[in-house]
Amino acid sequence: MSYRCYWKKSLLIGLILTLMLSVPVWAADSMTGNFAQVQISAKDTDYVEQVLDLCVYQRDSNQMFQQVDELEFTTPINRVTQDVSFHVTPNTQNVSVLVDYLTDLDQDGRYELVSGKENPAGDALTPAGSLTASNSGVSSSLSMGQEYILTAEALLSRGQAALLDRTTQGSTTYLPNLSPSPQATSTDMIYMITVRYTSPENQKEEEQCYYLRLYEDQLPPPSAADYLDVPSSAWYYEGVNYVVSQGILSGTALSRFNPEQPLTRASLAHALYTLSEKPEASHVQFADVPMDSWAYSAVSWAVSQNLMSGTTPTTFAPDLPVTREELAFALYRYAQSQEVDTTPSADLSSYADAQQVAPWALEGVQWAVSQGLLTGRGTNQPTLEPNTAVTRGEFSAIIHLFCEEILPSANPSPKFLFW
Repeated sequence: MSYRCYWKKSLLIGLILTLMLSVPVWAADSMTGNFAQVQISAKDTDYVEQVLDLCVYQRDSNQMFQQVDELEFTTPINRVTQDVSFHVTPNTQNVSVLVDYLTDLDQDGRYELVSGKENPAGDALTPAGSLTASNSGVSSSLSMGQEYILTAEALLSRGQAALLDRTTQGSTTYLPNLSPSPQATSTDMIYMITVRYTSPENQKEEEQCYYLRLYEDQLPPPSAADYLDVPSSAWYYEGVNYVVSQGILSGTALSRFNPEQPLTRASLAHALYTLSEKPEASHVQFADVPMDSWAYSAVSWAVSQNLMSGTTPTTFAPDLPVTREELAFALYRYAQSQEVDTTPSADLSSYADAQQVAPWALEGVQWAVSQGLLTGRGTNQPTLEPNTAVTRGEFSAIIHLFCEEILPSANPSPKFLFW
């Protein structure tokens, strides 16, 4: 996973290139063609978009580093385990690899980028294959055709040296006016690896940048924080956090959950199928859910368990939005299958649109209202809106309540796997 980035007057511009890991990533030079082949390998890896808040430090007239700017931008972060290796094979001369260490010394969520301008403060990969200070005077022009490998051990070691240097008064990259946290380690930082080509004709530079975040044994489980469109203040935040961590729902795109998007019938079937540990079920044929569909097993199971039904005898309409009464009925039937007491029933007469609830869904809606899974909308004359689509955010909050408060009340213990 990679993106191209350029420095222009305090702006860091990232263009995303979506590429499969373990497949070469080509850094393209508009004048001479591909200038390097890059490959990242690790036991476990993914990438998420993250809002990076950088404090940029440069040397002043006394050669002391002072903060000169702040940058905030959104970029993909490669998350990898600590067995990662970063492979670079130059396809031409004048290719170099630079490593900058984005530290968070005071643990405030803002990363320090130490920029030396003409006198770089990061590390360079030498032709011999080792990392050394960029200002050491050692050549950083790599040999064409030779494969160079940056290991996690080398990155962590140099990262720890950068931490020590930035927190030790009198060192070459000491950052004054910071209160370093003793908890700050080289595993907390983000490693910015730049593959650079300098054209011999006009000295124009082309850069390909990668941000790496290293994790010891395994990557963190998915969470709501991975999605840029799920603010921590959202009322459905905890619900989204629950469904993505449990594998009930996932994002719709890189770092996008789309909480306001309607939940589809296929997604509801798959969510309930996941809650039941994806059991075997008789195959149900629908013309619009072929056997090679990602939702085929889930739809077959949900229909065979009478949690859902087709919209016609031959179609399921997997992409149609789920309505509030459909969700209520499905959860009602699922609760019964888990031996939850579903006798509580709410009086719907106070809802202005109670008569719009379909007869087949009435008991499910009455039960769902009694359990707080469905609530009325409006104040003077609340409505149930039984035929309104359920959004992904709403479903996340509802299923969170359902799994945490209602299923555990089953007697005997519910047939639901918590993990």
